[in-house]
Amino acid sequence: MDDLGERLAGRYYARALYQPAQRVCQAVAEKMKPLPFWCSNQLGMIYFSTGNYAPALPCFQAALEAFERLEKPDGSDFKDLGTTLNNISQIYDARGDYATALSYLERSLKISQEIGDKSGQIPTLHNMAQIAWNQDNFEKYLKLEMQAYQLAIETQDAMGLFQVGQDLGDVLCQMGQKAQGLPLLQQAYQIGQAAGLPGTEQIKELIEKFS
Repeated sequence: MDDLGERLAGRYYARALYQPAQRVCQAVAEKMKPLPFWCSNQLGMIYFSTGNYAPALPCFQAALEAFERLEKPDGSDFKDLGTTLNNISQIYDARGDYATALSYLERSLKISQEIGDKSGQIPTLHNMAQIAWNQDNFEKYLKLEMQAYQLAIETQDAMGLFQVGQDLGDVLCQMGQKAQGLPLLQQAYQIGQAAGLPGTEQIKELIEKFS
């Protein structure tokens, strides 16, 4: 039940079929106490992805406790742990508690660096950059965002090129650096258009605005 549930819930979640994924996790929860790490983490990600932050946080916290109970966590477990810490940070970020959010992001970044997960570092650096922006620390924002974008280029991480490219390209254009910013926006638009990603039309509007 444990392994099958993990594979099935993960498959549903990857296809954005959140309700079936949640039902699988709930079925596992009825039979297994305490909940395994993957199940608590998957439930948290389902709630988080649907904007239900209040129930997501205790799920993520339960996942952290479950991770401590793992006898031999592997690289995949550590990668999921890094994602969990990143997701928790965004809940605190939404509350305006930037200090707590950063503490989780720093833990997430350290794990991703230790296991060599370069793609995992991209959203963490990006989220850290957003906090720097909210705190009017534009120099730090640019440093973190450029680090994230370089990793996206290095790993050819499409989502990283899309998300970071959109924000960084917009900021660079606003700063008058259109020669550097527009190519980032154009690449982000091409990726978004090919994958049908939400927010693609807004990038098109930015390109038209700065062209």
